[in-house]
Amino acid sequence: MIEKKSEKREIPENMVLIPEGSFLMGSTRSDIERLLDLDQNVEGGRFDNEIPQREVSVRAYLIDKYPVTNAEYKKFIESGGYVKREYWSDSGWEYISQTKPHENSGLDSIVNGEPDCPVVNVSWYEAEAFAQWTGKRLPTEAEWEKAARGSDGRMYPWGNEFDKEMLNSAEARVERPTSVTKYPNGKSVHGCFDMAGNVWEWTADWYDSEYYSNAPDTDPQGPTVAEENPYFGEPEDVGVSIYEENPSAGSKLLSGCKVLRGGSWNGSGLIHIRCANRDYDEPAYKNDTIGFRCARSVD
Repeated sequence: MIEKKSEKREIPENMVLIPEGSFLMGSTRSDIERLLDLDQNVEGGRFDNEIPQREVSVRAYLIDKYPVTNAEYKKFIESGGYVKREYWSDSGWEYISQTKPHENSGLDSIVNGEPDCPVVNVSWYEAEAFAQWTGKRLPTEAEWEKAARGSDGRMYPWGNEFDKEMLNSAEARVERPTSVTKYPNGKSVHGCFDMAGNVWEWTADWYDSEYYSNAPDTDPQGPTVAEENPYFGEPEDVGVSIYEENPSAGSKLLSGCKVLRGGSWNGSGLIHIRCANRDYDEPAYKNDTIGFRCARSVD
């Protein structure tokens, strides 16, 4: 795949410039067959949302080198970010007006958390507001995937073979988020840390399981609306399968979801923490496996 050489730009601290050019987005059928050979318990349709693999061109952009940390998010809290309407979308403002995380103990784990660990327990709405506060935005799903895997369609940020020493996944048995600088050998070819493991990351896109089949070949921005009821499952539900293709009676059906990428500390790295792996949840959802990083457009 071809990436254009960019003219010299001033790159903000702790951001990476991803040059304009194309990359291989998604997975091939042979990739999927290999995964099913590795884990016979995974449902056959589990990875269909990654197909087909195709060449996609993305204009140059900036993306954070690391997931947003507790220390960075704490500054947003202390600056009054939760009471300043200008940082919030209409839906986001309605969400925090109802939940009032800044008026109860909802932010204690961030304020008192380890400064260099990724912020977790933030909804998509909060991630969106933080990005707005910093003058950035959330990355599109295509931008996230290109930053994670480079242009050659590699399976993991460092290459095509899983190595448990490269990331914080279930195989590491740490069972919590770790410092965003802990795994330098696992960074992507573009120099981004923790794009495999540690925490799932919110992206800008609505989720549609068939989007990779019909997305544009240039600067895909995600579907205009979310799939109504995708496969059932939540990011922390990692076991025999993280999706129920046929939900049991009484199961909560997800709807109107945003895309999550990258996997987390409690997921199996071999199968579930690959560059092409796609997950999702409702924008109001939060737990201790989900964080985010920001991006910025360039002229």
